[in-house]
Amino acid sequence: MEREFDGKVVVVSGAASGISRVVMTRFVEAGARAAILDIDDEWGTETARRLVEQGHDVIYCHTDVRDSGQVNQAIATTVERFGRVDILVHGAGVGVHKEVVDLSDDEWDLQVDVQLRGAFLLSRAVGRRLIEQGEGGRIILLGSGSGNNARPKSGPHGASKAGEIQLAKVMALELGKYNITSNVVSPGLTDISGISRSTQHPEYQAAHNAQVALGRLAQPDEIADAVLFFASDRARFITGQMVNIDGGYSAGKLVVQGPLELTDYEKEWHAADFERRSR
Repeated sequence: MEREFDGKVVVVSGAASGISRVVMTRFVEAGARAAILDIDDEWGTETARRLVEQGHDVIYCHTDVRDSGQVNQAIATTVERFGRVDILVHGAGVGVHKEVVDLSDDEWDLQVDVQLRGAFLLSRAVGRRLIEQGEGGRIILLGSGSGNNARPKSGPHGASKAGEIQLAKVMALELGKYNITSNVVSPGLTDISGISRSTQHPEYQAAHNAQVALGRLAQPDEIADAVLFFASDRARFITGQMVNIDGGYSAGKLVVQGPLELTDYEKEWHAADFERRSR
């Protein structure tokens, strides 16, 4: 039985673990061949090995997405192995959670370089190949709610993710003539327990979930659903867009609640009380 991505080749950065690994796995389960780009050799190699044993065609390329030479080599290796590339998903990321005044130069550069410079280098390398192939393609950047919804201690994270949104829009305008689409999927806080070396503090999760309309963390498969949609033929006329997969977190502020208007009785009582206190 034909699967949705049979014959397609997808490159996924950061796919040794976390959301990106789930995204990549969903692609290969839907018929794609995949290249995992990561610097975590242990988890990257093991992820590729496991999927190959299951009958999927997957390779692992050690790639620091901040380095143009390594990025270009990874794409060359992918094309050498599979003959082409059709889809890019840039999901590599790092976390530096400090207030701006406490950040070092290196901490700022690390996050911006991995997330924004990496998006540029990968999009450039894959974009050039897609243009050469002449058959269109898909570029999907994994963003973050912090890219358009500020929160404390997210300076470099929010700045790089906001930059990704604008980069995707520019690429949509520039690459549309080649039938290449460019979009951003921005996850809300996602449950990565068991699939990442990172952990989330339960107190932070609880504070976050209290501001989510659906009252919970996202599941990685829910993020993958959106990514695979943008990569599919069903999204062939969607480009330059960003979608928040965050359970309603970005819709507004749940904390602002309570009766909006006073009754006539309450108005009279407050007026009388104000008059008493003003004497």
